[in-house]
Amino acid sequence: MRDELVLETPEQIRALAHPLRQRVLGLLTNAPYTNKQLANLLQVSPPRLHFHVRELQAAGLIEIVSQQPKGGVIEKYYRAVARVVRLAPETKETARDQELVESTLEALSQEYIRANTFFNGHIPEMRFAHELVRLPADRLARIQELLDAVGREIYQALEDPERDTYEQFVAVSYLLHRLPPVSMEREMLR
Repeated sequence: MRDELVLETPEQIRALAHPLRQRVLGLLTNAPYTNKQLANLLQVSPPRLHFHVRELQAAGLIEIVSQQPKGGVIEKYYRAVARVVRLAPETKETARDQELVESTLEALSQEYIRANTFFNGHIPEMRFAHELVRLPADRLARIQELLDAVGREIYQALEDPERDTYEQFVAVSYLLHRLPPVSMEREMLR
């Protein structure tokens, strides 16, 4: 498995524009699984999952790492091709595509629901904030720097060769975006 895969094509980005595929890719960065094992983990039907696995494989995001005979069939074990998937600088504009953002938020929602169910409504060490706030340019720049630092820390953790031995398995998500000025919203309401 490579350390990093840089997404450069629209096909690769489109392959990630589905919440189930994002969840599959996340699981396959940690261990190889068969289609049936993934379907059980994600609580979806094997045929539905197989479609999404084929899409990820066609985009070059996952690969078959072994094939083992079992009960007259060959089980294929899939694995992500890289520990970290990043967008190439020239594809960052494509990443702002509404479909990709919406599918990422849906994947986040599904992961939260799964964790909340597992922990009986009391997810340990959960941090959450959603604020609509007006900021001066210098404070916005500081927040952006802090989020960039968090991103670098996450990528360093993903590249840690010992990461599979650590106890804590967490989801980290953040989204910072500008909103239309309030004056424009007032005009839209008229």
